[in-house]
Amino acid sequence: MTKRYIPIMTESDKELPFYLVQAGQAWNQEHVVRPNGYLYQWIQCVEGEGELQVEGKTHRVKEGMVMLLFKGVAHEYYAISPTWIVDWIVFDGHQVESFLKNAAGIAASGVLYVSKPDIFTAINQSLLDIEHSDIPLRGVQSSSIIYTLLTSMMQYTSKQPNNSATYLNSRLKPLFQYIEQNIAEPLTLDNMAAITDYTPQHLCTVFKKSTGIRIFQYINSVRMKRSKELLLQHPHMQVKEIAALAGFEDVNYFCTVFKKHEQLSPSQYRQMHQ
Repeated sequence: MTKRYIPIMTESDKELPFYLVQAGQAWNQEHVVRPNGYLYQWIQCVEGEGELQVEGKTHRVKEGMVMLLFKGVAHEYYAISPTWIVDWIVFDGHQVESFLKNAAGIAASGVLYVSKPDIFTAINQSLLDIEHSDIPLRGVQSSSIIYTLLTSMMQYTSKQPNNSATYLNSRLKPLFQYIEQNIAEPLTLDNMAAITDYTPQHLCTVFKKSTGIRIFQYINSVRMKRSKELLLQHPHMQVKEIAALAGFEDVNYFCTVFKKHEQLSPSQYRQMHQ
C-alpha cells in the first residue's frame, strides 16, 4: 500500500542541519521532468526498472539501486517496465551538501548500488511512523533520522555494482603498495586519500569496510612486520635505528607497541630467533 508523509515544517525546522521535506513508500513512479532540479532526493527502486537522465548521462535503475539527486540539478526519470515501484525521501539542510561531498565522498547526482536495502527501507519507515506518533519536536526527530540516512550511505552504498571486498581491495591496491614503499615515512591521511582519489573521511570508511580494521591499525601492523624483519636481518643494528626504519619516530613508543603485540621486547624477540 502506498504511503506518503509531508510534514508541516516550521521556520526553526529549516534551520536544522538536515530536515525532512517528504517521504513515501511503494509509489508507482510516474514520468518526472525537472529542468531546474528540486531538493535532495533519495529514490530507492523496490520493483521494476526505470531510467534516470542527469548530468548528461542516462542510468538504468533496477532493484537494489537508488537514485541520489542533488539540490538544484536538472533531471528526468521514468519507468521502462510496466510498473516501477520506489520508496523515496526528499530532504534539505545547510549541511547536506558538505556531508555528502566531504564525508560520504559523493560529489554529484547519479545512481548508487545498495548492499543492504532493508536498512534504508527501515529508515524510510521510521520517517513515516513519525506522522502517526505523539512525540514532541517531530522536526528534530526527523532530522536525526535523515542523519542516519546519510551515514548509512557511507556504509552500505557504492558507485560500482560490485561492492565486495575483492572490488574494494582492487581500488585500494595502490594504497597498499604506497604504504609498503613508504612505511619509514610519516603517513598522513590526506596523502593516502590522494592516492585513492577518495576524500580522507571516505577513505577511512572504505578501508574499514574492505579490511575489517582501521587504516592506522593496518599501518601499525605493517610497521611491526617490517621491524621484525629488520631485527632478524640486521642482528647488530640498534633498536633505535630499526624503529626509525619501520616508521616509529619514538623508540620508547616502538618498544611499548612491540611488547604489546609480541609479549617480548625487540631485543628478546631478536635473541629468541637467532
